[in-house]
Amino acid sequence: MRKSGPASVFNGGAVVHSLSAIRHAHGQLHRLTGMQTSPTVLASQIELCDLLLVEISGIHRSLARDLEQMRQPSAHAQRMANPSA
Repeated sequence: MRKSGPASVFNGGAVVHSLSAIRHAHGQLHRLTGMQTSPTVLASQIELCDLLLVEISGIHRSLARDLEQMRQPSAHAQRMANPSA
């Protein structure tokens, strides 16, 4: 049985994991911005930004999928209530 409401967003812990990874990457990125710029520091900043983009995209996909699943029963119920439409 699928949960409905805010709890379903955290189904499987994927969003929670992504948020944790974002917090960690943000902290590392903040520490690197205080360092003298070098090719290694710049490469690390780019890798962290890439990680942030991947995690944010994953959260977006998860939320969009949950929203779509929440809307489907509603659309089905409307069709059943008004089959001639």
